[in-house]
This record gives sequence, structure tokens and C-alpha cells, in this order.
Amino acid sequence: MDSREFARQIEARVAAFCKSLDVRPPAYSYIPLTKDEERVKVMQSRLFNEIRAGEIFGSWLKTIPELDVKAALAEAVHEEFRHAGFLAETLRNKGADPYDYRPLPGQMGMFNAFEALTGTVERMAAFPLAGEGVADYLIGMCLKSGTVPEWVLEPYRKIHEDEETHGSYPAEVLAKYATTEEKQDRVRRAVEMSLMLRRQYFDNLDRWVFEGKVW
Repeated sequence: MDSREFARQIEARVAAFCKSLDVRPPAYSYIPLTKDEERVKVMQSRLFNEIRAGEIFGSWLKTIPELDVKAALAEAVHEEFRHAGFLAETLRNKGADPYDYRPLPGQMGMFNAFEALTGTVERMAAFPLAGEGVADYLIGMCLKSGTVPEWVLEPYRKIHEDEETHGSYPAEVLAKYATTEEKQDRVRRAVEMSLMLRRQYFDNLDRWVFEGKVW
């Protein structure tokens, strides 16, 4: 398949997953939350994500041969820790310890799976395109909801602005480098893995926030 058409198909698959969350937004989106205690829990979990993302992008740098992708990931490392700073400051202002948090099983599994990927195209497809694509979609939903308090929205406006500057960069990487049937198959599998593990993480987070489930 032509690599540009392939990249569009992958973007469409991620967009369809995002739309499936519209009917019942997860706790991750902040939309169904009614208490600040719940919002603090979600923000602590999302702070962990920012830090872990920066760590993983950094761990990939040495083994990414494509210099344009390597440069983008280097910038992403700085950005993830900048976002972590926004969330940590917000949590402290609410009187919460930003790092008093134990990652959820689905969350650990998701990031460990990302870290284990070895090829450029599947890495970019699973994490920046699918993983961060879903996360930013839900940030956008949160910002438009009209029900999420200002103290939550304030840091996410800055995060969302950063994410929007990336535009379609992950898809452009696929269009440029996912040029063989074998690479495209690896991308498809990586994206499905990413979406499946993202759903499991969202389920774990819902159960922790709403039911008090601990592992």
C-alpha cells in the first residue's frame, strides 16, 4: 500500500477509537468526576504518564537511526517534563503530594510495552500517534466540556497547545518510513496493541477512582 494512504488509514483507526469514548468519557478525561479528591487522583496518574513518556522517549534516542525522528523525540523529552511540571505545581497548590501514587497494572503494562518496541515506525505509531493522540483528544474534550473546574483546565490549556503544534508529525513519519508491507504490518499490530492497553489502563483508572479498587 502507498505509505501516505497507509498513514491516513492508521490515523482513521485512532480517530475511530477516540470517537468511541464520546458516549462514556473515562475518568481520565476528568469529565465524569464530581469531587476534587477524584480529580487529584486522575491528575497524579496523568503526571506519572508525563514522566514515564519522557523516560521512554529518552531511552529510544540512541537506537533511532533517523535523525529527523531522533531530533523530534529529543524535543519531546523536554516537553514531557515541562508538562509534568505544570501538573505537579497544580497538585501542590491543591495541597496534594504529586508523587504519592502507585501506577496501575494496565498503566505499567502499557508503558512497558511501548518501551519494548524496537523499530522506528512501530514506536512512533504506538506511542506518539496512537497513545498521545488519544490522550490529546480527551484533553480537547475536557477543555470543551464546560463541567471541569478551572484549576484542572489551566495546566491542560498549555499542554494542549503544545500537543497541537505537533500536528500530524507521527503520521508524516509513517508516510516517510513505513514503506514496505512488513513495516506496515508491524505498525498495525503496534497500534492495536496501544489502543487495547490504553483501554485497559482507562478501565483500571475508572475502578480505582470510582470504586476504590487497589492492586
